[in-house]
Amino acid sequence: MSSSLPPLKALRVFEAAVRTRSLTLAASELFITHSAVSQQIKSLEEFFEQPLFLRQSRGVEPTEAALAFYAEVKASLDRIALAAEQLSLAGKSRVVRLIAAPSVAMRWLIPRLSQFQIDNPRIEVRVTTTMSEYFEDVKDPFDVIIWRSPLERGGYECVRFLDDVSVPLVSPHFLESHPIKVPRDLVEVPLIHLSSRSAAWSQWLGKAGVAVRRKMPGTVYEHFFLSLQAAATDLGVAMGTLALVDDDLSHGRLIQLFPEVVLHGEGFHMMYRSSADSNPALKTFITWLKQMGQASAFDPEHTHPADFPGEH
Repeated sequence: MSSSLPPLKALRVFEAAVRTRSLTLAASELFITHSAVSQQIKSLEEFFEQPLFLRQSRGVEPTEAALAFYAEVKASLDRIALAAEQLSLAGKSRVVRLIAAPSVAMRWLIPRLSQFQIDNPRIEVRVTTTMSEYFEDVKDPFDVIIWRSPLERGGYECVRFLDDVSVPLVSPHFLESHPIKVPRDLVEVPLIHLSSRSAAWSQWLGKAGVAVRRKMPGTVYEHFFLSLQAAATDLGVAMGTLALVDDDLSHGRLIQLFPEVVLHGEGFHMMYRSSADSNPALKTFITWLKQMGQASAFDPEHTHPADFPGEH
């Protein structure tokens, strides 16, 4: 059977020549000379004892028989390429283990992850959440971890990939029943506090030029997503991270107050294994995370400010 097969190298040249309709373009694509392409085509024509191309002034035109043969050759080469890829990945990990806070996983990562899985069906991303405030308390093994500050560990690299910008957020109904026209008005309404970021409100009010000399009213929540739910159900004004509330703002569940005043944090960082370059799945996922972070970058020109009653 093998004696009836034409040379594989000649078949690759033939496929490129038919697809490009040019011996010159085929030579450029395969990084060989025009003469070498001509020789390979000639060897195939001798093998089949018939011409495969009609030479024209602007290139070559395959014969009808060559076109039929081309369809089979291309399909076969594609199958060989796929089999080679699967063999090269055999025994290599295609699972990416990621750890993140529940709020980041629920509100930023998971809504975007479906498209990654569609584009990369052979890569399995296993997401685990952690409630730990300190990185040292994280015990589960991971390939990537997302943290709200830079991290260091031997054998890993850490990069900032997502903006951390905090702003006041309120529901439309709450805003209708509470007159909030200037930042100072926030001192007189219920504020929603986050235990892990207890100084956020005093920092924001200070940046807005509001002096606070007494305890601010409101309730304290342990988790970010609980504080957002409280704001969405008219319990007060929350301090939220823009990257994590894009859907709430787009659909009008929450409104951003005073977009000219924001708090900039250190940014969300991802720490990943230094061996990513030798792990195609991990490298692909890291590249995707960076792209998603860039797409979510803070843009002061595209905010969702409140439309205060009587103002236009």
